[in-house]
Amino acid sequence: MCASSPSRGSLALLLLAALLPACSGPEYSRAAEDPEINDPALSTRLDSKDIDLALSSWVSELARSEFVKGLPPGKPGIAILVIENATSEHIAGALDTLLAASETQLVQSNLFSVVDNTTIMRDAVLAERLRDAGDAVDKETAAALGKEFGIQYFVSGRVWDTAEKSNDVRRVQYHIFLRVTDVATLQVMHQTRVDVTKQENY
Repeated sequence: MCASSPSRGSLALLLLAALLPACSGPEYSRAAEDPEINDPALSTRLDSKDIDLALSSWVSELARSEFVKGLPPGKPGIAILVIENATSEHIAGALDTLLAASETQLVQSNLFSVVDNTTIMRDAVLAERLRDAGDAVDKETAAALGKEFGIQYFVSGRVWDTAEKSNDVRRVQYHIFLRVTDVATLQVMHQTRVDVTKQENY
């Protein structure tokens, strides 16, 4: 006696089971379980490792600078105003992260009374003037920062890039400048340059 043929429903289930591996979705990882997922560069934009490099260089140079060694007693007010993107790359999010991380480092240094950037930017008029000024703050704006927020020094920055491309390689060299300026005199008290290079191979 012959075995009964599988029903249409059974055939459909077998076909679906065979197709499931091919249709499976993406797999996800977290750095806490696999720290190496942070290592490879996935684009020529700035990533968290680049930000950590820039921040580490800035903090170490600032800590041993003559500016910090000569700070007056007490905790002078300081704020990070802007880190301007003067590159051809879409890195605004990375620069916002760098600004926030730099604020955190200033707070943890316990050398300054840090005024949060978002507090300053709530003043619509001042925020517009700062956006227009970029990293070149005029005397009137600086005076307002000192009077309204008690800021004695401010940090500003700008990022330039040099991009080159050949038949099979595209390279972007970032030049990150962060400077500390005296509000009263607009004298640059300290400046750090950090270079970061990213490359794409085709």
